Amino acid sequence: MSLEFLQLDVFADRPYTGNPLAVFPDAAELTAAQMQAIAREMNLSETTFVTEVAEDSYTMRVFTPAEELPFAGHPTIGTAWALRHLARLSGDEVTQTTEVGPTKVAVEDDRASLERTGTADPASPGELGEDPVAIATALGLEAGDVGLNATVLGGTGPLDPAYSDAGIRTLMVPLRDLGVLERAVPRPDLLAEIAKGAYCFTAIGPGQLRSRGFFPGFGVPEDPGTGMAAAALGIFLADRLGDLEAEVVQGVEMGRPCRMAVTGTADGTVRVGGRCELIFTGRLDRLP
Repeated sequence: MSLEFLQLDVFADRPYTGNPLAVFPDAAELTAAQMQAIAREMNLSETTFVTEVAEDSYTMRVFTPAEELPFAGHPTIGTAWALRHLARLSGDEVTQTTEVGPTKVAVEDDRASLERTGTADPASPGELGEDPVAIATALGLEAGDVGLNATVLGGTGPLDPAYSDAGIRTLMVPLRDLGVLERAVPRPDLLAEIAKGAYCFTAIGPGQLRSRGFFPGFGVPEDPGTGMAAAALGIFLADRLGDLEAEVVQGVEMGRPCRMAVTGTADGTVRVGGRCELIFTGRLDRLP
């Protein structure tokens, strides 16, 4: 048995930027163990396996090289785009089903966007993941580097670390400025103890954010473009600052810049979108 797959760049300005993704559109017969072995072989942040497709909906599973995820952002964007490219989906508005339930996805030309509703947790200083000293140490930074003045984003007061959930509960880590973000050198052993990782961000201007995603607990030391975490960031910021419209740029330090359009509302609804570029198609000739 052989399987066809596509590899594309998600959140890309042009080919060979963005976050690479492998999509297996005909994976209904694979076991979870086979999917995990294939994802480990592909060695990308995520690989997706489509198990069912209808005219305007599909079901998929997402694997990192280390484990299965209940949901992920750039795999959602890329898989919907790939299925539309293959003419497996006919509608502009489709529904994706994963372990976390349905997700609305819109596909138009070279772009796709997902919509989720989630929650931003209030600060809980008793949790290790919201201790600025522990976070700073895990990121190779000083305690004073953690936290961000919200005025550059049109808000007031400080933004402190807290959790936000758009499908996977994720630690949001505001950092003081771009220089701090760029010099972060995580310690995977410590960071893996903090909610399996952290999504670090800073503001570089009104509606302009830079981010880095460190998820060693999921087998991804650093991710070029994390749509799930960008969605959680939109929920986090809209909860504190009101309705939000921003561009989040991630992956610059890895040489894989990703551009994500993020809109969020104070009721917890968020939309994340970006461009997709097909890079190559291939065939898996030998199953694990």
